[in-house]
Amino acid sequence: MKKNVFCGILLALAAVIAIGSVTVLGPCVHEDGSEALCSSAGRAVLFDGCTLAVLAALILFMRKPSIRIVLFFISLCVAAVGIALPGTFFPLCRMDTMHCRAVMKPAMIILFASELIVSVCGIIVERNRIRRERA
Repeated sequence: MKKNVFCGILLALAAVIAIGSVTVLGPCVHEDGSEALCSSAGRAVLFDGCTLAVLAALILFMRKPSIRIVLFFISLCVAAVGIALPGTFFPLCRMDTMHCRAVMKPAMIILFASELIVSVCGIIVERNRIRRERA
């Protein structure tokens, strides 16, 4: 039961990241329809969220705890990269009042940090499961 809880949380957070990056939590939208400077950051966050969703689905269907630990570790790395995507790896708009700086960047930092914490918890639970099986 515990193994599915962490997978479910990872999957839900990944869905919020992916869907949010193209809706409410996405980059700035110009009135004339042109792309803002932060559009590339929005696409990168969308790709990262979809990657996390695939990893969570793989974790859900794997039975071996050792493979699940590796997948949790990969999701931890992807979440760590996701924290740095908007603003560090991809530029954002210059004004602090723009949507990408005021909404997207803080929301993605919180969501990716949550993914990171859940991944660490998943690794700990799977390591304890391996120890119980050996004892």
